[in-house]
Amino acid sequence: MTQLIEARAGKITPEMEIVARKERLDAETVREEIAAGRMIIPANKNHLAKKLDPIAIGRKASTSSSTRLLKRRSPYSPCSMR
Repeated sequence: MTQLIEARAGKITPEMEIVARKERLDAETVREEIAAGRMIIPANKNHLAKKLDPIAIGRKASTSSSTRLLKRRSPYSPCSMR
């Protein structure tokens, strides 16, 4: 199961608890943010097998990311036909 699936099912995973302690947030807040898609915990089976510490990336986390997706213009769009 992914963190997102667990969060949307209302379950708090051990990784969510670790992140909550690190971020000084309530575990339920972390779960809600993940369920809403505003926070992620990049942790997969390989990370956990190597005993890597889970971190959070998101609005309420100390690590956040700002991504800007650019819409690619089609060569056939009216804007590009001149």
